[in-house]
Amino acid sequence: MNKQRYFGFLIGLFVLASIVSCEKVLDLNLNNASPQLVIEGNLTDVRGVQSVKISKSVPFDQSNVFPAVSGASVVLTDNVGNRYNLLEGTTKGTYNINNLFGRTGRVYTLNVGVEGQTFTAVSTMPPSVRLDSLTGSEETFGNEKRKVIAVNFSEPGGQVNYYLFRMSVNGKLASRIFTDNDLFTNGKYVRRNLYLTDNDNVKIESRDEVLIDFQTIDKPIYTYWFSLEQQSSSGNPNDVTTPANPPSNFNNGVLGYFSAHTTQTQVAVLK
Repeated sequence: MNKQRYFGFLIGLFVLASIVSCEKVLDLNLNNASPQLVIEGNLTDVRGVQSVKISKSVPFDQSNVFPAVSGASVVLTDNVGNRYNLLEGTTKGTYNINNLFGRTGRVYTLNVGVEGQTFTAVSTMPPSVRLDSLTGSEETFGNEKRKVIAVNFSEPGGQVNYYLFRMSVNGKLASRIFTDNDLFTNGKYVRRNLYLTDNDNVKIESRDEVLIDFQTIDKPIYTYWFSLEQQSSSGNPNDVTTPANPPSNFNNGVLGYFSAHTTQTQVAVLK
């Protein structure tokens, strides 16, 4: 059984999970499960193209190709009365709107109509937290020295914050997920090391270019990504004994998520 394939697919839902209550986790029979709809929606605070991707999951014993879903109606609204229609572009299953950005504090609702059903998710764009810098270091693990990248930022006091860090090394997105919250760091300066393992799909070497996408996310999206992070925390797919789809903020039994988040990127070249 190739558990890596399924979790790699879910993790890839970033830019690449359903529930009636957003805290419920459902166990899946992933060997023989029939295809399920997967919706990945992202709205950022950076003006540009905003996209929603719709596909279907596949069982473990099939090829790692996830069929795109065309012909959907995709509508984004906010709590001040704005309405935006996302249209399918040249890439099948990807629905876009140009020249749009989200605003912090606004509540966004994504409605997707497909295959005779309607799926709805709500996400609030949180305040942006300024990314200060990235720093590289070398740490010893047993007899091996490894390069480590750290994210540095000032955690604002007086509010609850949730974070997602996505790492790319020389243009390749790391499958590992990094999340954080301010339970123990509220109002403090944070240096968060992002550790990779031997089982990860990327490795940091000297002179590598490391890009970090630093996102502030709302609590339901943090719960989604944190669930995936915990299920694949070792980087070894054999350590996952009871896979479960992460708690989605969509209704009606669909996998995936809709995230309205802020984003900042920085690049560091490791010595």
